[in-house]
Amino acid sequence: QIQRSAYAVAFDERFSIPLDPAALEENSLRFSVFGIDEDERNVSTGVAELKLSDLDLATRPFNAWLYLQDTNKAVDTVGEILLSLSYLPTAERLTVVVVKAKNLVWSNGKGTADPFVKVYLLQDGRKISKKKTAVKRDDTNPVFNEAMIFSVPAIVLQSGEDGRADNTGHVLIGPAASGMGITHWNQMLATLRKPVSMWHPLRRS
Repeated sequence: QIQRSAYAVAFDERFSIPLDPAALEENSLRFSVFGIDEDERNVSTGVAELKLSDLDLATRPFNAWLYLQDTNKAVDTVGEILLSLSYLPTAERLTVVVVKAKNLVWSNGKGTADPFVKVYLLQDGRKISKKKTAVKRDDTNPVFNEAMIFSVPAIVLQSGEDGRADNTGHVLIGPAASGMGITHWNQMLATLRKPVSMWHPLRRS
């Protein structure tokens, strides 16, 4: 339904799509948000896309805020990275799984390179811990599947920041981040003990 003259809207609408379980590996959901201007024309606000194979829908529902990308602006990205976050309160342990990356673009126009990912734990802008994945030789779509464990007191979760991959591009995740960065962080806090995976655009360093 159309919401008149509103910046923050509540739709509360449910859509059911018949889908064979095998199709979860091949299909994506794309959400396009539109507004109607004074001339009654549809104007695109932004687009978000979810690859169903990245979600564990057979086990549990997936709930999250999605970051809408402006289709009218060029996004300065150098690829995407799939990260999984989970937090275990009893052990005060944050687990970051660097799953894989895709469509990597090297700086200086290089045709090939050997990618790896660094993950920094930041607190108040200071790097307090660092971990690094293995290097994948000559691969623009590397699969890492490496888990990195950080000791993070629960009280720090509200003010800390996590996840900065350096070199080709970076991702910032945490309460001080924006877009998918804060979306992923908040979803992790809402589903403690359960891993939450999301793709993030890699921004130029």
